Amino acid sequence: MIVYKLKSQDVDKVKGGQFAPDCYFNPVQDVDGNWIISIEELEGIQNPDFMFLTLKEDGEYVNVTPIEYKPVPPPPMPNQTEALN
Repeated sequence: MIVYKLKSQDVDKVKGGQFAPDCYFNPVQDVDGNWIISIEELEGIQNPDFMFLTLKEDGEYVNVTPIEYKPVPPPPMPNQTEALN
């Protein structure tokens, strides 16, 4: 799945920001520590304050980078003995 890597200086600008009516950015970190947003967030931007993320040059986004999503693995499940203690 392709997601969009934010520049470090843009993370705090978009975090919790309303990009469309009743729609808010929820950037998360991947396993490599990259802050990312979804294609739905990027393509759904209607708020002029965030249009800078949609800028393109020669068909490529300028302020975000498409990358393959690498989720952070969930924490290990406790084994049954640990769960009873």
